[in-house]
Amino acid sequence: MVVIPVISSKGGVGKTTVAANLCTALAARGQQVFAIDLDPQNALRFHIANDPHACDTGLVDAATGQIPWASAIRPAHGGVMLLPFGDVDDERQIVFEQQLARHPTWLAETLARFALPDGMLVLLDTPPGPTVYLQQVLRAANLCVIPALADAGSFATLPIIERMVDKYCRPRPDYAGSAYVVNQVDPGKRLNHDVFEMMRQRLRPELLGVLHLDQSVPEALASAVPVHRYAPMSQATQDIASCAERLLERIAAARQAPSSMESTR
Repeated sequence: MVVIPVISSKGGVGKTTVAANLCTALAARGQQVFAIDLDPQNALRFHIANDPHACDTGLVDAATGQIPWASAIRPAHGGVMLLPFGDVDDERQIVFEQQLARHPTWLAETLARFALPDGMLVLLDTPPGPTVYLQQVLRAANLCVIPALADAGSFATLPIIERMVDKYCRPRPDYAGSAYVVNQVDPGKRLNHDVFEMMRQRLRPELLGVLHLDQSVPEALASAVPVHRYAPMSQATQDIASCAERLLERIAAARQAPSSMESTR
């Protein structure tokens, strides 16, 4: 399996939207995709679950032994399997986070016990900023997708997430690198365009793609379907398809490299 967390140093950058649409775009290209929501907001279900309202139980309930893991996994659009976070009150969330802090390799070990098929792509949505959830996914990650906006705030906070990746990922031989996605790019706005050009120059070796500002994205979310199904000819659909293709190229190149993503689990 290839573990691909979608991470960010700040909120509001479209992280969950990027994660959800990458999941369905990759599945549409014949990939087996397992989506895990490791964000207490439990919002990934609204993007891809066949029945978002049937995702009130999930990862936390299974992790604490209240339900079997198999019962926590839900069918999602395009054949994606979804493990929602579940609706959890603040006390249970704190207990779960304390469990993660005590057992820093819990996620990697849990994924190993799932015995997923070879080649399975495991995409994880995460809360923004340095958290125990981020530490867990970085310890298991083979490749990180990092969405950012073309604004000064995102540009200024990039070093935060880069330091975390440097600490937990880059020393490992099975880590294939980071893949940045610049989201909501509006060429008609001068400041947005200028910041994007600065980010493109800085991130060029690891820039996965660009998602242009497109009204079909919030409309697709309101309709509870992926963008490529809601508006197959939209700019957003083309942008996401391009990111998915490049992501598969990165994964294939890493597998062929001498220090490819060898399984350590």
